[in-house]
Amino acid sequence: MSKLVTLNENRNKLMTDAHALLSAETVTAEARVSATKMLADVEVIEADITALEAIEKRQKSAQSFERSARPGSTNGGAVVDMTPEERKEKYGAALRDYARKNWQGMSQENRDLLTTSDTTGGAFVPQIFSGILIDALKFYGPIAQKVDQKVTNNSGAPMKVSLDNDTGNGLYLLGTEGSSVPAETDPALQSKILGVDTVTGGLVKVSFQELEDSSFDLDAFIRNKFGIRHARGLESIVTLGKDSAGTVLPNSSTGGLVGMSTVSGTTTSLAAGIGWDDLTTAFGALDAAYINPTTAWVMNTNTRAYLLGLKDGFGRPYFTPDPVSGKAFAQLLGYDVVLNQAMPNMGANAKPILFGDLKASYLLRTDGDPSILRLNERFADTLEVGFYLYQRVGGLTKNAGVSPIVNITQASS
Repeated sequence: MSKLVTLNENRNKLMTDAHALLSAETVTAEARVSATKMLADVEVIEADITALEAIEKRQKSAQSFERSARPGSTNGGAVVDMTPEERKEKYGAALRDYARKNWQGMSQENRDLLTTSDTTGGAFVPQIFSGILIDALKFYGPIAQKVDQKVTNNSGAPMKVSLDNDTGNGLYLLGTEGSSVPAETDPALQSKILGVDTVTGGLVKVSFQELEDSSFDLDAFIRNKFGIRHARGLESIVTLGKDSAGTVLPNSSTGGLVGMSTVSGTTTSLAAGIGWDDLTTAFGALDAAYINPTTAWVMNTNTRAYLLGLKDGFGRPYFTPDPVSGKAFAQLLGYDVVLNQAMPNMGANAKPILFGDLKASYLLRTDGDPSILRLNERFADTLEVGFYLYQRVGGLTKNAGVSPIVNITQASS
């Protein structure tokens, strides 16, 4: 039922009730006061009805407006009216146009496809590029999508994240009713400040000849190069708290997921490797509160290959392909195996395997979408154009008192 219909019904009811009070044979002072209030309410409701009717009239008028065609367009120029294939081709053409001609040389239609805010020779490819990068994350950096996400757009301003630990509190006997005072049992609270650092995918230079080559798929080139770099970079930040060169990031959690994880157990010796007992120990070490659909094993492909090679006393492999999905080693003890190439290899004192609730373990913050800067003049003497990817990112661990993730640590010898 619409608001306008409801208001009309309320007004009619008030009028009916007021009429009943005032038309009685004997009208009491109380009845007059009630009727007067009802009539005042009717005036307020009628004012709301008049305002809503005017708004609806304007909305109908706006919806009947037909947009004039944009120059060079055959369907009014609205990207939303295109099929997904047409929209993808339009964006690809706009990106190629941007790379070849910079902003000033682009057609107005292609400028509108890429941005609606920059009128001074824009240098950024905004939100549409973010979708391309997210697609790349699925193939090259799945760990960045498994942890908790916080997307902001406030120019990198620090934000406070609060954590609490109430696991030590429960129910307590109240000694004497009416005289005993319950003990104060506040939860343990803490907060962390989450900032961001500016990270970059580096510089990619493309020659003028390649740009002018009509067969050169520039958008695919940028997607493949920058997309993989972006995904691998986030993988290292989340896992180790470092960039791809090994530099500790000031606004990322020291040690990342590996650093925050608690030791479930240490292997008997380095030579013994990692056995079935080590895996079950890690499974049992994780608090049951963190066993849920977002719980997973994390390891790199080398560690996975080692586990796949384990055999029992009869020479039979411990792990076989999943009969349901057909994937080799997609799950372990019923929980997904997430491949993460930033994880340490097996070795002395290494922590090559993690097990825990990834969303409860780490918060990854990205401030704004990944952006591309076009360097038009810097490399002109070598007939090249540079493309530069950057984004603001930060992260923190979310251990409030009971570790949501554990590791298997190998012995030193």
